[in-house]
Amino acid sequence: MEDASAGPPPVDDGEVPAAPADSSPLDDAPASSGAEPGDGGYDEGEPLDNEQAGPADVEGLDDAGEPGAAPEDGEEGTGGEGEAGAGAEAPGDGESPEAAAEAEAAAAAPPPPVELEPLPEDYVPVRDLPPIPEPFARNEEGKPVPLDGVESLFLTGTTIELVGLKELGAANVMGEVSRDELLKDIQFRGAISDFHAYKAKIQAADYEPLLVRFNEDDVYGDGNNFELAVTAAAAAVWRGIGEEVARRAALLELEAAHAAAEKAKPRSKRVRKVKPWQSMGSEVDIEEASVRPRRDPIRLVVQRRRREFNQPNAKLADKDAHELWNSSQMECRPFKDPNFDMRRMEQDVAVQAVAPLRDAATQSTGTVPPRPAVTQTEPLDLPPEAKQDLVRRPRNAPGSVADFLERVRDQCEVALVQNEITNIFRDDLSSLNDEADGGGGGSRKETLVSEAQSFTHLTYSKNKVVSAIQWLPHRKGVVAVACTEAQSHAERVARMGRTAPAHILLWNFRDPIHPELVLQSPWEVFSFQFNPLQPDLLTGGCYNGQVVLWDLSSEADRLSRRAGGGAGAGAAKSSDGAAAGAGGKGADSTPPSTALPGGGGGGGGVDSTSGSSADGDAHIPVIKHRFMTDTQFSHHQVVTDLQWLPGVEISHRGKVTKLGEGSKECNFFATIAADGKVLFWDVRVEKLLKKGKKADELLDLVWKPIHSVHLISLIGMDLGGTKLAFDFRKLEQGMFYAGSFDGELVYADFVKPEGEENPDYAKSCLQAHVGPVIALERSPFFDDIVLTCGDWQWQIWQEGQSTPLFQSGYAQDYYTAACWSPTRPAVLYLADQSGSLEVWDLLDRSHEPSIRVTLAATPIMSLSFNPMPTSASAAQQAAQQLLAVGDATGVLRIMELPRNLRRPVHNEKKLMGTWLERQQARLADVGARQPVRTSARKEAEERKKEAESAALAEAAAKEAAAKDAAAAAAAGMPLPTANERKKDKGPPPPEFDEKAEQEYLKLEARFKAQLGLMPAEANGGPGH
Repeated sequence: MEDASAGPPPVDDGEVPAAPADSSPLDDAPASSGAEPGDGGYDEGEPLDNEQAGPADVEGLDDAGEPGAAPEDGEEGTGGEGEAGAGAEAPGDGESPEAAAEAEAAAAAPPPPVELEPLPEDYVPVRDLPPIPEPFARNEEGKPVPLDGVESLFLTGTTIELVGLKELGAANVMGEVSRDELLKDIQFRGAISDFHAYKAKIQAADYEPLLVRFNEDDVYGDGNNFELAVTAAAAAVWRGIGEEVARRAALLELEAAHAAAEKAKPRSKRVRKVKPWQSMGSEVDIEEASVRPRRDPIRLVVQRRRREFNQPNAKLADKDAHELWNSSQMECRPFKDPNFDMRRMEQDVAVQAVAPLRDAATQSTGTVPPRPAVTQTEPLDLPPEAKQDLVRRPRNAPGSVADFLERVRDQCEVALVQNEITNIFRDDLSSLNDEADGGGGGSRKETLVSEAQSFTHLTYSKNKVVSAIQWLPHRKGVVAVACTEAQSHAERVARMGRTAPAHILLWNFRDPIHPELVLQSPWEVFSFQFNPLQPDLLTGGCYNGQVVLWDLSSEADRLSRRAGGGAGAGAAKSSDGAAAGAGGKGADSTPPSTALPGGGGGGGGVDSTSGSSADGDAHIPVIKHRFMTDTQFSHHQVVTDLQWLPGVEISHRGKVTKLGEGSKECNFFATIAADGKVLFWDVRVEKLLKKGKKADELLDLVWKPIHSVHLISLIGMDLGGTKLAFDFRKLEQGMFYAGSFDGELVYADFVKPEGEENPDYAKSCLQAHVGPVIALERSPFFDDIVLTCGDWQWQIWQEGQSTPLFQSGYAQDYYTAACWSPTRPAVLYLADQSGSLEVWDLLDRSHEPSIRVTLAATPIMSLSFNPMPTSASAAQQAAQQLLAVGDATGVLRIMELPRNLRRPVHNEKKLMGTWLERQQARLADVGARQPVRTSARKEAEERKKEAESAALAEAAAKEAAAKDAAAAAAAGMPLPTANERKKDKGPPPPEFDEKAEQEYLKLEARFKAQLGLMPAEANGGPGH
C-alpha cells in the first residue's frame, strides 16, 4: 500500500499529461463506506471526499447517516448516474436477497469518466505566453499616449445615458455605438455635447459602428474617462486585445480542468515525467559552504592507571603550555612551528532550524470510556499551481507578493543602513550603569561626536556652498542638499541675467559616491523644503526671487526598481526641453522627466553631467522642475527661507481655516525674502486647468501668491527678511516671527484686518543682533520659546517679551548656523566660520559651550537633524540621532551624536522649565528695579554736574583773585580783605551732599552682591 501522506507526485509546471483510456477518477475507491482502514479500502490519512467515494457512499446516506438506506415511500430517489433507479425499492420489501445484492452492486458501480476538451495542438501554457499588448502607445519618455486614430474624451453621466453606454464599466470595458447616434447627439446638444470637438473625425470614420472603450484608471493623466476609436485600424487593435484576453481566460479554465482531472487520478495512474538535472549553480554554493579537512586528524592517546580511576581529588583544567613549562618537567620550550599553520576559511552561512514532521498514530486507552482514535499530521503547504498564482498576482491584488516586497523594502533599507553605520564593536555592558543613572556621565568615547559618512560630487557640489539641507520625511537614510556658487554679491550682479542651472542633490546612504537624484533649477536655490504630508512635492526659493516646484511622484517606481537592482544603464533617456527661463510665464510647459547626462534635450536643456559618463555618472537622473512662479508676482530679491503650513486653508486675506484633526493635506507654504515681503502660495497649481482650460494652455498659466504681507523695519524701510518661525500648533491665530539682515526680530500677524487695505502687520520690531539673523527656530518642547542667532551671539526669547530671556557672550568666531536639539530640551547646536560645532547644555553651563569639536577646515554653513516620526517614543527617538552638516566646499557630513547628547537626563524638560522661570524672575526683578536705578542715576548725574559747576566757579574765583592781586600790586593799592572778597563773590556754593552719596554707594554694592558680581562680605554681610 502506498503512503497517502506523502502527497501526489510532482507534475512539471505547464505540463498536463494525458490520462490513460482505461483510467477513471474513481479507481481505487472503496466499495463500501464501511471498509476499515488497511482492509483494502482507503489508506490511512487519505481524505474520503466526493471524488474518491462511490455514489452509494455519498448520495445514498439517509438522515441518520446509515449507508444504503432507501428514501421513504412517496419520495423520489436522489441517486446519480451510478445509483439505482428512482423507483427502486428498499431490500426486504418483497424482493429476494439476490435482487438486493444486484441493486447494491449497480449502486456501487463508478460513473463513466467525464470527457474533457483536449488542449490545442500548439498549446503553450498561459504563463509562458508573451504579455498581452497594451491598448495604448507610449511616447519617448515611456508615458502612455492614445493610439493613432484614438481620441481621449470625457463623457458625463448624461451623455453616457443618451448614447447607451451605461453597460460599460470595469467588467465590460468596450462597447459599440453608431455614428448616427453620435451625430444626432451633436446636432441636438450642439456645443455642449461631449462629442462636439470630434465631429469631423466621427464623420470621417472608416467603419461602422464606432468602438468606445472605458478608461477607468485615467492612464493618460488628462482626467478623461473614455476613448473613441475613429479608425478601423485602432478598432481592430482593441478587438484583437479583447479576443486575446478572452482566449487566454478560456485556456486558463481548460488548464485548471485538466490539472484537476490529473490530480483526481490515483497515483498509480499518473504519468510522471522526469527531467534531466539542470545546474543552476547550487552545487558550487554547496561546495563553497562546505568545510572539509585539509590535513590528517591528530591522534591523541590519553592513558591513566586503573587504580587512579574515580578518585575525588582529580581536577581537570586547561592551561597554556608556557604556564606549565619548566626545565625540570619539559625537555623543550614551546615555540611556534612555521611548518604548521592552521588555516580557516571565513564563510557566511545561514542556518534555519525546522521542526521535523512525522506521521504518528495515537490511541488512547482511557478508563471511562475507551476511545480509540487515529491522528495524522500533514505539512501545511500550497500546491504548485497556487504558488505560481501567488507569485504572478499583479500589484494591488489581494496577497500580492510585489506589494509585500514594496511594503518591507523601506524596513530592509533601514536595517541595512543601520548595520552599515552601527559600531558592532561597542561594549553595551559598559554603558548599563550610565543608563541606570539617567545618562549623565560617560567615557570620552560616549561624548565624542563622530562622523558616520560624508558625501561630495566632483560635478555638482565640489567647491560650492551647501546652502540648505533637508531630510526626506518618508525615506530614512536619504538627505537632500542645495549647492550654490561661492560668489560675492558683486560677482552675482555681474552675471545677473544669464541663466546658470543650479542643482539639489539627493544622497542615499547606500551610495556615498553618486547622488540618487539631481533636481535641476534655472537659478540657485538658497532654501527648500519637502512637503511634510506629501513628500513627493518639493518647493525651493531661488536667488532671483522666484519659487520652483518639483514633483517626484513619477520617480517613485523608477527608484524602487533601481533599489531592487534594475538601475543603471537601463534608465530611459529624456527628450525634455529646457527649463523655463527667468522671463517665462511662470510654469514649465513640460511635465517632469528623467534626463540622462548628455541626453538630447530641447533648445537650451544641456545637462551639466554630459561629460561625466566616464566616471560612472551616466545613470544619475536629472529631474527638471514642474512649475515656476511668475517673476511679476514673485519676490524681487533672494528667497531666504521657506516654510510649509500643514493642515490649514489660507484665504486671500490671510484668514486661516483648520482642516480638522488627522487631516493629510498640506497645500500652502510661506516664503520670505530681502524685499520685505512674506508671500503665501497654494501648491495646487493645476487646479486652474480644471476650469475649462486645456493642457496645451499650460504656458499661459500664471502661478502667483494668494496672500502677501509687507513688513517694515525700525528705520521705516523694507525689512530684509532672512528667517521665518511659525507656531504650527496655533496657525489659526496668524502670528509669526521674522528675522532680518539688520539683526531685527519682528513679531507680526499675517491676517489682514477687515476694512484696511495697507495695514501694519508688524506688532513689534526689536533690535536683537548687530548682524543678520542666521537662525530663528522655536523650541520643540516649549511653544513660546524662540532661539535667535546672529553675528557672534545667540539669544533665547519668550513670546510677548521685549527683552531676551538669555543672551550669550560674544564668541571668538562668527556664527553661521544654529538649531535646537530634537530630543534634549536644554541642548542647542551652533556652527561657526572656523568649521567648529558648539554644543551648549544650559543645565550644565551657560557661560561657555559644553562641547566644542572641529569638523572641517572651512566654515560650516548649514545644520539639520534627521526627522523622527511623532509616534516614536523617547527611547526610539534617542536610539540613534544623526546630524547633517554642510560646509563651504560642498561636502555633506553625517555626524552621529553620542548617547549623552541624544538621551535626555531625568526630568530634563522640567529642569529646563525651571531654568526658564529663573530667567523670567531675573528679568522681572531687573524691570522692577529699573525705575529706582533710573532715578538714582539721574540724581548722580545732577550731583556730578553741580560739583563740576562748583569746581569751575571756584577756579574762576581763584583766577579773578589772582588777577586782582596782580593789578593791585601794579597800581600800589592794598589787597582786598577776605570779607571784601566774600562780599564781591556773592553767596557761597551749596555744600556737597555726602550723605546722599553714601546712600547711593550702599545701594549699588547691595545690587552687585545680589547679582553675584561681588561677595556678600564686601557689602557688610548677608544681614546688612
